[in-house]
Amino acid sequence: MTQDARMPDSRTRARTPHEVAEAIRAATRSHVRGALEGLISGFHPIDIAFAMEELEAEEREAVFRLLTADEAGIVLEEVADDISVDLAEATDDKQLAEIIDAMAPDAGADLVELLDEEKAHRVLAHIPDEEAAELQELRQYGPDTAGGLMNSDLLFAPQDLRVWELEAHIRNQQVPREMLNYVYVVDNERDRNLVGVVDLRAIISAPADARLGSFMETDLVTVTPEADQEEVVRLVDTYDLVAVPVVSESGKLLGIVTVDDVIDAIQEEHTEDLSVMAGTSAADLLSTSSLRVATLRLPWLGITFLGTLISASIIKYLGDPVLSQYLALAAFMPVNAAMAGNAGLQSSTIVVRALALGQARVQSVGKLLARQFGSAAIIALVCALAAGLAGTVMMDRWELGLIVGLAMLVSILWATSTGATIPLLFERLGIDPAVSSGPVVTTANDSVSLLTYFGMALLILRHFSL
Repeated sequence: MTQDARMPDSRTRARTPHEVAEAIRAATRSHVRGALEGLISGFHPIDIAFAMEELEAEEREAVFRLLTADEAGIVLEEVADDISVDLAEATDDKQLAEIIDAMAPDAGADLVELLDEEKAHRVLAHIPDEEAAELQELRQYGPDTAGGLMNSDLLFAPQDLRVWELEAHIRNQQVPREMLNYVYVVDNERDRNLVGVVDLRAIISAPADARLGSFMETDLVTVTPEADQEEVVRLVDTYDLVAVPVVSESGKLLGIVTVDDVIDAIQEEHTEDLSVMAGTSAADLLSTSSLRVATLRLPWLGITFLGTLISASIIKYLGDPVLSQYLALAAFMPVNAAMAGNAGLQSSTIVVRALALGQARVQSVGKLLARQFGSAAIIALVCALAAGLAGTVMMDRWELGLIVGLAMLVSILWATSTGATIPLLFERLGIDPAVSSGPVVTTANDSVSLLTYFGMALLILRHFSL
């Protein structure tokens, strides 16, 4: 199963998905025979996939029916999962099997996984046994793992194969260009244990009768199929790879994760982290239903609401005695909360990013925390001095300025410390560290800053008998 239709061609391409969608609607409404088919032939499948989001279900199906198997496979791979399922369900089993067979194995397995079991079973029955078994094997791995990203279409050869034999094979088999970056060298074709890798440039410059094992690279960078996609992204970034081989625990070559899949994984991880930090879900971006978006956001807003009730209780029970005497202190409540919240967000964002890039390995965690705590102390001291001075000037009493300054100092130290340590704790517990930058911790920091502010006020006012 190969897929070489990804490469841009000479067909006319509209600038935006909206333009493509509008052109499709116009052709559909014209009721001119062949108008839609002629229009679709002028667009690249990627453009059609991006436009699908703006089309109605009937329009999507009408367009999809006009695509070739290769083009339809690209569209199904690029559109949102719910659209993929709708188009697949509306497609005849045998035709869908042809489309899946034309897709890259990893993409085909992902699509089969989205189908209900009955539909998947019927479709797989129309696919040759060898390819169907390959899809079933890929389905066992999670979508966010190296196995889930893995493509089993790759170029491998035994180490005793000569260069001229490999070149003849490439010419005769018409190997897709995306498989030509590396040749993976195995001990033999039966066991397929990975022993080395050779890139295309080395093959071109090697003598025709040289055996692959004589000039292959043996310092290999590999992953197991269970490895998280973040680990694959880190390896590609660290070693500047265009593909990462996936091997079993025993060293058997199973497949490769190519750079285009890594880019998709980066986008997915980035979208997921930003969504969680904002208190929603990545599905929010792809959903066309207002009700669906609301159900994704409301639970996080509910957590925030409960947190604000805690803050309201702190103001009521600790703030009343303070504000009834010195109402001017109320002016600095939002200042204290905002400064602490921003300081905590800065710290947590840096740590979450370091974790995502693999920079926060065990040996460097201490240095990372030391740097964050050191900067927190400097920031807290500077902000506390500025806030204390502003409070003294605005409220015309140095004791009140002292309350503002000390509260600012403690709040920023607390927020920055938790912002740095909680993502690391979440990582150890197997929880997405991005959650630590979301509404839960942000709301908690607001409550702690208020508790600190009024606690400090009560202590100082009582100490000075004010």
